[in-house]
Amino acid sequence: MKLQGAHVVVIGGSTGIGFAAAKLARQEGAELTIAGRSPEKLAQAQRELGEVRTIVADISNEAAVRQVFEGISHVDHVVIAAGNIVNGRIVDNDLANLRRIIDERIWGLTYVVRSAAPKMTSGSITFTSGGLSSRPRLGTAMLTAVLASVEAITPALALELAPIRVNTVTPGLIDTPLLHNTYGTERDTMVKNREAMLPGKRIGSAEEVAQVMLMLMTNAYMTGEVLHIDGGGRYV
Repeated sequence: MKLQGAHVVVIGGSTGIGFAAAKLARQEGAELTIAGRSPEKLAQAQRELGEVRTIVADISNEAAVRQVFEGISHVDHVVIAAGNIVNGRIVDNDLANLRRIIDERIWGLTYVVRSAAPKMTSGSITFTSGGLSSRPRLGTAMLTAVLASVEAITPALALELAPIRVNTVTPGLIDTPLLHNTYGTERDTMVKNREAMLPGKRIGSAEEVAQVMLMLMTNAYMTGEVLHIDGGGRYV
């Protein structure tokens, strides 16, 4: 098994893409720590994954992120799959909502790197961006800027943290609970419209994104890369 004996930490690992990545890593023999904000979702994930360490933590809270890594002597791989989708125009959105985007996806990333890197001698850190980084929509200016920043910091951190490898996965529209939570009753219409445009006529699954994350964990020659898994969505 590709990750036999490796310790993998998944931030946002209780649901969606993070859970799918944790499940694949577990199947490949990894020891797991998964963190998330919901005790109930973590408990459900633990029931499905088996013997894994779970910890309640909000990625935007530095002290909470630090606690995720306390008690772990060595970390081999880290996956960050946490972060909500917050939409709304900059001119009339609540500033707290806009700050939340930065807190989760930039400061949260920073907290994780600062806590994880001292416990790593090699291995990988994988970030998650999103298709809005290069294809913004109305009302996504702040989220677009922040996702593009995640992609921009990737090669810089790959140099700074070497030999730890740093990569980013950029998913397109993926069928996860986050999609339902964000768009509610508009979800089905949005998905149908997007599927009609995509070359494969369907949106992606969390498992398909997780497969890319597994490849980045196990391919020791991949670093500084931003990999798109969007069904060709950025071309149509």
